[in-house]
Amino acid sequence: MSSLLPSRRASIVLAAGGTGGHLFPAEALARELLARGFDVAIHTERRGAQYAQALAGIEHVVLPASSLEGGVVAKARAALTILHGLLASRRDLKRRGVALVVGFGGYPSFAPALAAKSLGLPLLLHEQATRLSKANAQLLRFANGLATSFPVVAGAEGIDAAKIVETGNPVRRAILEARGDYPAFDAHGPLRLLVVGGSQSAAVFGRVVPPALALLPEPLRHRLHLSLQYRGEDADALVAQLRDACIDAVVRPFFDDMGERLREAHLVVTRAGATTAADLLTIGRPAIFVPLPHGGAREEQRRNAQTLAQAGVGWHLPEAELTPESLARVLREAFDSPTRLPEAARAAAALGRPDAAARLADAVERLLPAP
Repeated sequence: MSSLLPSRRASIVLAAGGTGGHLFPAEALARELLARGFDVAIHTERRGAQYAQALAGIEHVVLPASSLEGGVVAKARAALTILHGLLASRRDLKRRGVALVVGFGGYPSFAPALAAKSLGLPLLLHEQATRLSKANAQLLRFANGLATSFPVVAGAEGIDAAKIVETGNPVRRAILEARGDYPAFDAHGPLRLLVVGGSQSAAVFGRVVPPALALLPEPLRHRLHLSLQYRGEDADALVAQLRDACIDAVVRPFFDDMGERLREAHLVVTRAGATTAADLLTIGRPAIFVPLPHGGAREEQRRNAQTLAQAGVGWHLPEAELTPESLARVLREAFDSPTRLPEAARAAAALGRPDAAARLADAVERLLPAP
């Protein structure tokens, strides 16, 4: 815990988009700041309500928010929504006597960040990915500081280098508690493969992973223990397909013990979102990264996957190239080498920042105005 304890109980607001990628780091920082004696609230939008359990014990305010995308009419409506959010956030910041705002990206963070600057409050931005998000890039000119999750972040050229600090990406307590040594890996022992990726990944992973595993040599299949996150209605058919291939498998729509499964895994097949990357690096596990091929997160995930693969943490396998044959080939490469996976695990752990929440809280304290 930092020695920079304030002489008064300062109030801090964290502004975050309504997805886990933005809210989970905000939640981790909120709990660290609460432990240090600060008053903390999170400004988010309606999608954040689905994380009410994760935010238990943390006051959060739901604001109007919208993305400035689409045609002229859509953008005009969005601008009006953002203005309403800005005014609501400004009222709440004044009511709380907030001393500083931390923005975690996502378009819902835009209004609180602008509200902070309209009140003359310091603004600290946190970037989870290897390139500044659109929101953070647009807010950079107003920021008093930028905290990054990686040593190098593209798009951060618009701020004085002296204002940039690498803190890492704060992770949930369950992930911190799951840290442990890489599981024993030898030529005859069990091989634990974890496949996760959220709802957008269910179809492609469910379609490709079982036939890919069936292509592996029989001795390898007998050693495999698969945990597959899959939300499709044909989950029972997948289990039968895996059983026919002599593969021990657990197929569930959701794993509530994700930290434990990550700790036990020798290898993970997953998307390349910033929160996923932070979890893997904190625990120190190698992965095959399959970035989302479409949507707003496409470019961010591609960059994350490339950066991590180049750092030796695992493999980057674009979805356009993801077939049973290509996945089986990478799995053979990983499992057949006695050193490849342990080395990748060490590379992941070397990039991990288990103290990211504390480091980010220190950055917050350094920017606080003198009482």
